[in-house]
Amino acid sequence: MFNNKMTEVLGDINSITNSIILKYPETVAVAESQDMMVKVDFSKLDGDEFPEIGLKDSLDAFLKLFKLFGDNRDVSINGNTIDISKDDLSSSYIVDNIALMDAYNKDTVQFVKTEEVPSVSTFDLTLDDLKNIKAATGVFKDLSEVIFKSQDGDMNISLGATNKFNAKSNTFSIQKVANSNKEFEIKIPVENFKKIPDGEYTVDVKYNSARDSYRILITNKSLEGFQILLSVKA
Repeated sequence: MFNNKMTEVLGDINSITNSIILKYPETVAVAESQDMMVKVDFSKLDGDEFPEIGLKDSLDAFLKLFKLFGDNRDVSINGNTIDISKDDLSSSYIVDNIALMDAYNKDTVQFVKTEEVPSVSTFDLTLDDLKNIKAATGVFKDLSEVIFKSQDGDMNISLGATNKFNAKSNTFSIQKVANSNKEFEIKIPVENFKKIPDGEYTVDVKYNSARDSYRILITNKSLEGFQILLSVKA
């Protein structure tokens, strides 16, 4: 239970939120801003089932505790207490009341609904792409948005600040080959992009024509069952 691969993935999720209700097999976590969600299928990482676990503002502390015990630790759950032991070390960790965490009690329905919506653009987001854009945000601190612009079938990902009064500003962009059937321009906050864990992803831009609204669905290529859902501004 809670093997190293699982705690490693939880560390990635911790970049998005510090509050989470862990569920088996699938957990959905949401950022404080409620505009970014992540789904992980823990059954692909660890075969041991566990009851729902509430962690309010404490996922980071929870993970640090596990690191103290290293590999081959023994973990058991008794009511609202998680017991961890290894050799002469032991600890009991009291989890939070799920009834008081309504804002973080999410299920997979938003991911299922988004999957059903047609994609108007699909492209790969590589580890190098992620690292380069994240690094550029540290250089161009005045640019607060990551802009996705579909044009002529391809995708341009750039840093920008559409609310700036000055028409001239710094720029940084990456041109991606994409499978697109609609031209559009959407954006997300830089801070949300920086929370995406490093990895290789497939990005689907979803468009609901009835609502004239977009969403971005990001699927990890190497970690089965790991997806990120991003709200966007048009």
